[in-house]
Amino acid sequence: MKYLFFLVVLSVVMGVTTYVFIRGWQSLPTGLWLKIGYTLIFALSMASFFARMFLGDSLPEGFSSVLSAVGFTWLIAVIYLFFYVFAIDIVRIANHFFHFLPLFIKDHYAIVKLALAVTGVVFVSTLLAFGNHKFNNPIVTTLDITLDKPQYIQKQTANEKLSKELTNIDEVPGELAAQKQLTIVMASDIHLSSYINRKNLERYVALINNQNPDLVLLAGDIADMNLAPLVNEKMAEVLAQIKATHGVYAITGNHEFYGGHKEEIYKYLESAGIHFLKDSSALAADSTLYIIGRDDKTNHHRATLTDLVKGLDADIPKILLDHQPFNLADAEQNGIDLQLSGHTHNGQFWPGNHIVSWIFELPYGYKKKGNTHYYVSSGLGLWGPKYRIGTVSEIVVVHLTLQ
Repeated sequence: MKYLFFLVVLSVVMGVTTYVFIRGWQSLPTGLWLKIGYTLIFALSMASFFARMFLGDSLPEGFSSVLSAVGFTWLIAVIYLFFYVFAIDIVRIANHFFHFLPLFIKDHYAIVKLALAVTGVVFVSTLLAFGNHKFNNPIVTTLDITLDKPQYIQKQTANEKLSKELTNIDEVPGELAAQKQLTIVMASDIHLSSYINRKNLERYVALINNQNPDLVLLAGDIADMNLAPLVNEKMAEVLAQIKATHGVYAITGNHEFYGGHKEEIYKYLESAGIHFLKDSSALAADSTLYIIGRDDKTNHHRATLTDLVKGLDADIPKILLDHQPFNLADAEQNGIDLQLSGHTHNGQFWPGNHIVSWIFELPYGYKKKGNTHYYVSSGLGLWGPKYRIGTVSEIVVVHLTLQ
């Protein structure tokens, strides 16, 4: 099935590419060298994309990074040029039947074709520049969530009273009081690689630390696929600089499975002080809440959520990290208070956001079902092209209040 899907995607890419190439060729003025140059640029850009896709992990990192920048940019440029050219052709077909375009166009057809081609290139280039700026300037999305946990609060109040009696003081400063309100920073889909590298990671860590988090939760796809770029650029040193009062927790994503070295990736990230949860849970933040981490859906033998919550104190709030936001009802049925997911990238660039909305009940943003809160992040990094068009790169700051 996956090979059939690959062949379908490859056929669509080649069809779109051929269409854009031919229409671009037809728009050029007569001149052999100009057309040869156009063909070479187009062919080399396309070759960069396929070389990066099939050989990227086996190539030197610097060369792979260049191929990524050229090849992925070519891919998104071709997609948008396809929409542009297709729109023009629709107008041309309509004009064939209804003759509404001015005669000036017919009389100066060669000039008009070239002008439209230049306009298309300028428009797409401007769009790419805007999209790259959006990628390089992630936003901070704030989410205020209040959980109704009266039994939990009663227990904490009793603990506070007991602590006051034992310590013989009027007020209990610090941790017990802070347990009723937590600042949680969630990030997903960083996709660390030779393309999203140490320099990007340093900016991400600074952005996370600026939020003064009590907890940091990484919801999968921390590494893109290959461990080598992380090791070679000593990214563990940067990850270890994340400052969170109650630690950093993470789960797997589908991309950690793709390179075939997921266990090595986990161990490397754990060397940076990150607590990996693979079908397991942790009582975190001084017993304030449970963090439940599911292995990615790529593992068809992963534990059920019912098994993961079995034996946990029903009164203690539960945060579920599940990379792919499928079957949201599962969290609601198992008493999860907050589910945090990623994976979708919100389609990454238009019209991808519309495509993922057909696939997922919640492709991006906040939703509440019953007593369960959900947030699906569009991701901090991304796979492939470094462009955000119609979507955002983000970290999510959750102000969690218990009452």
